[in-house]
Parts: sequence; C-alpha cells; structure tokens
Amino acid sequence: MIRLFSIQSSERLQYIAKIIFETLLGVEYEIVKTDESFDEAIIHKSGIPALLYGIPSDILPCIPDDGLLFENDIVSKEFFIKEGEITKVCLSDNRHQGYTIDFDIFSAAFYLITQYQEYNSLDIDEHGRYIESGNILYKNGLHKRPLVDIYSEFIWQKLKSKYPTLVRKEQKFDFKITFDIDSPYLFKNKSVLVTAGSLLKNSLKFNFNNVFQQIKVLIGGNDPYDVFDEIIKATEISKLLFFFLIDRHHKHDSRFSFNNKAYRRLIKRIADAGIEIGIHPSYTSFKKSDQIRFEKKQLELIAGKQVLNSRMHFLKYALPETFEHLVNAGMENDYTLCPLNSTGFKNFISRPFYWFNLRTNAISSLIIHPTMVMDRALQKYMKLSPDEAWIQIKNTIDITNEYNGSFSILFHNSTLSETGEWKRWKTVYEKTIQYLTALSVNINSSQMSQF
Repeated sequence: MIRLFSIQSSERLQYIAKIIFETLLGVEYEIVKTDESFDEAIIHKSGIPALLYGIPSDILPCIPDDGLLFENDIVSKEFFIKEGEITKVCLSDNRHQGYTIDFDIFSAAFYLITQYQEYNSLDIDEHGRYIESGNILYKNGLHKRPLVDIYSEFIWQKLKSKYPTLVRKEQKFDFKITFDIDSPYLFKNKSVLVTAGSLLKNSLKFNFNNVFQQIKVLIGGNDPYDVFDEIIKATEISKLLFFFLIDRHHKHDSRFSFNNKAYRRLIKRIADAGIEIGIHPSYTSFKKSDQIRFEKKQLELIAGKQVLNSRMHFLKYALPETFEHLVNAGMENDYTLCPLNSTGFKNFISRPFYWFNLRTNAISSLIIHPTMVMDRALQKYMKLSPDEAWIQIKNTIDITNEYNGSFSILFHNSTLSETGEWKRWKTVYEKTIQYLTALSVNINSSQMSQF
C-alpha cells in the first residue's frame, strides 16, 4: 500500500492517481489529505511507503505541484518540453528544488491523458476533427510512445529504490482487432437504382474492369468486401470487435442502412456467432445525442442484444460533447481515440482508461480504449506501401508490448478486398494477426525472428 500525501485533494488528483497506481502500476494506494504541520520524520520512521505531492522533502519521495490538479476550469496552458532521464512535459518553467522528481509529473500525465490542449482548440480540419499537425506534442513525435506509462514507471522506480519490498501486480499484454463496417458490400445487395447508376458511371468513364467485376458479382460471384468469413476463420473470436454504420445522414455515410435486409442478416449472424459488436455512429452524429441513441437502439433491435461499444464515424468527436452523448446513450466502451495521420498513442497511454470530463471536472463511467493504428492512416495519409505499413504496425505493437499494454488496431472490411487501392493489403492483416497471436502465447525469440 502506497500512501500519497497532499495538503489538498481534488477530483483531478484522485483521477490521475487512479490511472497511475491502479490502471498502469497495479498497486494499492490511498490519498491522505494532510496539513502544514505534516511531519515527514514520523512517516519516514514508520517505514510506510509514502509519496508526497506538493511537499518538498529530503528524506521521502516527493513531487512538486504546479496547480493544475487543484483548478476547476479549463484555461490555455503554456507548457515546455524538456529532456532528461525522461521527456518532461512541464506546465511551468519553475526550477523545483527539494523534490525527488523535478517537475509536476502528475499534472503532466493528467494534461496528456485528458487531451486538455484540445478543449480550447479551434484548429480543425474539413471534417471537424482536431488537427494533429498543429499540436506541438505531435510535431515533436511524443505520441509515438505512451508517455503516461513512462511517467508511471518512472514514479515506480523512485518508490522502489526507497522501498525495495514494494510489490505490484504485473499487467499482461493483450490485443483487440477491430473492424469498422462502413460498406459491407461493394456491389451486391444494393438497390436497383444505385446498381444501375454505378454500372452507367463506370461505363461512361471506360472503367470496364469495374463493370465486368460488378456484373460477375451480380450474377453470383463473391463480393470483394464480403470477407467476413475469412476474418472469423483467421482470428480468435474473443479478439474481434465489429462496429456497424447503420444510418445515412451525409454523403460520407454508407448507402447501407438498418433497413437493408441483407445487412441486417449479416449483423445478426456476426452477433449470434458470439463476436463483440458496437455502433459506428454516423458522420453528423458526433454532436447529436438523439441520433446516437436512435442508431444504438436500431443496432440492438437487429442484433438482439445490448450494444455497449462505440466508435465514431471518421473518428469525429468534439470535447466534451461527443463523449457526454455516449455516456447518456448508455455506452460503456469507446474506441474513437486514434491518431488520424500516423501511428501511436492518442492519449499517451497504452491501456484502457476511464474518460475524465474536464467541463464537469469529474470522472465518467465511459472507458476509453486507445486505438494505436488505423489502416486508412497508413495507406492514405502516410502513403505507405503494404510492406512499409507492416513495419509501422509491428513497431507500434512492440512498443505496446514493452509496456504490457492493450494493443488495438482499426481495419475496414474493404482493406481485405484486394481491389483498387487495397491490393496486397490483405497480407498486412494476415501478418498482424500472426504476430499478435505469437506474442500472446509467448513464443521464443528465435521463432519471432521470422517477422
């Protein structure tokens, strides 16, 4: 048991202590509110494992306090990146004397995991998404490693050096393979009007290969996007999670809706197979609570089971509104947070964590599952070949494994279609599954060398 002594307490301090000690380190702790008469010598003599926050000490491990965790509002914060034993995100330029750790590592972790910087950001793209390239944390590549995990390990090392008998529950690496089903089929199961229009459009553009392929599918061939049996055969069911887009309010939504009978049968078949499912709320729903609830209800009616997982379409979200809407809709798990234009750790953490609402200054019931890699980011934004993409995926898996994290990757069924821009990308999926499976069963290093 570690006792964290602080002259003040707050929801923010309680939250980040839970993240660091419980979620990441797997160690019991309690926060002890003290006063100015705190006698460090008594604690030192008792041998109780202690960590002081905002209280300097020559004999006990201690961390300085820059004030963020005891504020209630959201204000623009200037921060400084400094190198040392670890990369430090400093919320002040103070030279903290008399502390074991010379920057407010608790506030830094809180700032990173809550996306504090984005709450006041007006820097958005054409889809209304926060632009990562304008974020200095991304410019410096800090998102490539889970800084919050690193900070937790750094704190643990300082505590362990002072209290060698301390023990912790070691976390285990795990993974989730997620699929966003934007368009379940490329050619089949569409209306006559849509099918005729597609044939005419391809003919006028002299895309005769597409015309022939479409006709072949329509007369009984396999649809390129219908790879669901392949996915299920290749992947352990407990590691799969499908997100279904089932409503249309914008051109960026699928033409397949909850009214399409073939799509309904597909969803039901996957749900009945025991595969975890979730809602992929439509393009404009990220600011519309009623729309999210409606789409969730329709998916539940189709699947015949409660839906507790979500990932927003186009990875669109507004802070804090979108996540408030998800909480109000009864969601328990969300997988939206993923780098848009690169790979890495969106919230600088490798494990699922409870979302903290900075507007209400309170921890929520919604668990955020960080997604580290998206296929579209690799192919479109990073402009990687399939071989180059696999290297990026493997590197991110290895980093997650290094911190015993929970790796999550986003694929689309279209990625496995071997059509158009996705030719040769099925091998990327196959290598990913093989490598993750090998890691999870702890095969030896010589066998891993094949990757």
